[in-house]
Amino acid sequence: MDHKDILDNRVSPAGADAQGFSMIEGEIVFALQDRYHQFSMALSTVLQCLRMAEQEGGVPHLPSDWWIQVARRCAIHLD
Repeated sequence: MDHKDILDNRVSPAGADAQGFSMIEGEIVFALQDRYHQFSMALSTVLQCLRMAEQEGGVPHLPSDWWIQVARRCAIHLD
């Protein structure tokens, strides 16, 4: 699979738009691969997964100041 195909095969969590995270121009994108697929994941998706894990108690609570800095830098909206 070539670079363009990997970038076009972007994953996102279900309900991503409802959570206030969206892809922005120039965002960091990670190229990933499992045993069967090559795909990409935007930094906003990683952050959304982290936010959901935090809200579900899967990871320790992160400071509000940290989330505010991330929201400003990555153009995401916090609840």
